[in-house]
Amino acid sequence: PPQEMRRTAQIAARAARGAAVGRVPLGGPATAPLVPRKRSLATPSARFAGSARPPLNAWRGLSMSSKGLAGADGGQEAEVLGKLRGVIDPDLKRDIVDCGFVKDLKIEGGKVSFMLKLTTPACPVKEEFKKDSASLVGELSWVDSVDVTISSRKRSHAPSAEGGDMKRNAGCPGLKDVQRIIAVSSGKGGVGKSTVAVNLAYSISRLGGKVGIIDADIFGPSLPTMVAPANTRISLSKENEAMLAPLEHDGVKLMSYGYTAKATKEGAAVMRGPMASNTMHQLIAYTDWGHLDYLIIDMPPGTSDIHLTLGQEVSIDGAVIVTTPQRLSFVDVVKGIDMFDTMKVPILGLVQNMAYFDCGCGKRHMPFGPGHGQKLIELYGIPAAVSLPIQSDISEHGDSGSPFVTEKEGTKVDQVYSELASGVVQQLSKLAAGQHDIPLVEFEPKASIVKVTPSKGEARSFSPKSLRDACRCAGCQATDKAPGTKRTVPAAADVVPVDMSPKGRYAINIDWSDGHSSIFTYAQLESHQP
Repeated sequence: PPQEMRRTAQIAARAARGAAVGRVPLGGPATAPLVPRKRSLATPSARFAGSARPPLNAWRGLSMSSKGLAGADGGQEAEVLGKLRGVIDPDLKRDIVDCGFVKDLKIEGGKVSFMLKLTTPACPVKEEFKKDSASLVGELSWVDSVDVTISSRKRSHAPSAEGGDMKRNAGCPGLKDVQRIIAVSSGKGGVGKSTVAVNLAYSISRLGGKVGIIDADIFGPSLPTMVAPANTRISLSKENEAMLAPLEHDGVKLMSYGYTAKATKEGAAVMRGPMASNTMHQLIAYTDWGHLDYLIIDMPPGTSDIHLTLGQEVSIDGAVIVTTPQRLSFVDVVKGIDMFDTMKVPILGLVQNMAYFDCGCGKRHMPFGPGHGQKLIELYGIPAAVSLPIQSDISEHGDSGSPFVTEKEGTKVDQVYSELASGVVQQLSKLAAGQHDIPLVEFEPKASIVKVTPSKGEARSFSPKSLRDACRCAGCQATDKAPGTKRTVPAAADVVPVDMSPKGRYAINIDWSDGHSSIFTYAQLESHQP
């Protein structure tokens, strides 16, 4: 109609005039020019000078509604943002504005409100963020009140090379709304892996995340013993009768072959490897998990068919390794780390279980020796590592169906599990933010130098010999000197790398011309002093 055509022309004219002065029209019909209704505050309007419309990526992140802009005149929001830049994420080492956490900023007179949209609802420092943000913005003379709400981002699919989305866990419909998957693994049975998996799950849940745990051990399921929900009967999902409904206990969703009627009636699972793998696939893929922030997989011990099946069909975001101080356990743990390395799964944390016990006399005893946890940290750069004691009540709670951390909150062991949970959550957030960018490591034969170029910062170069002499493997340490001293016999002056290959996301393996192999973490390479 003529009236509608005239209105469209008027809106288009206002849009053109608004763009010329850096303003945006407040609305219009679908036929109006494609101009954003919100003005970006993440970057100054000067960035858009000479352009009628800013680039699309300039509108990401922080924005303010037209109502919030009214009367602010562009100055008040800048003051608020300036204050919020004083809040630094301890893991990402950037302020919360640069991280894109600040959303829906509104200013109405002396009232300021905004949302902090974090990477995870289980963020260990979310309350500090909220408190510090309100305090800093409240320092502004014109501010009467500050309202801060906390939310979290939903994980989006990564774009594929062919275009569109690369769907996570495409063959597992039950996992479509699961944000992160963590495997808890050990190279050997009997080290307390299931105890760690259960208490880790409940510790993350206490941080605020929605958590589920699945027992991937078909032949020896532990979850039914360690967690006893009121209802132990598995039924079909009410939302989708083609899927199973998980059990639930204290807010954590549960699934195990041990809960099924077949396992309850027949006891031991007598089946060959392919059948066990298929059973595991059905349990994890066709359980209606719903929305979960974290799914913990309690892996069976060793490196079996089930491990490979899960690695191929499920996108595991990271692994926590459980070991004991004995050398035999250490040897098997290295095999497990190599397996996850092959599957491109980063190691998030290390738990050295049964490491010590505290005597009533006040003395700490280590019956199995100091262990090899520190060596694993040095070799593979594992970021989060904790030690757990030999303590009778941990075992008692594991046998009673009540997780230790839900019954013994505030104890020393509970604090250790809280530390582990925080470390795991933080490592996943850093990985998601690209904070574990692998540096480029090169050997230049003509100059005979090893060059390390980090993702941020300047490249460093040093001689191959200096790096070879810095090898800290057992064979290169002087047996008659303190641990950490340089090798007794220096390497040959002409030693050079013949092959270099990554070990996960934290370390690199270098094969030398003298027949030796060394593992260096990227942190060691970046800080190496020739």
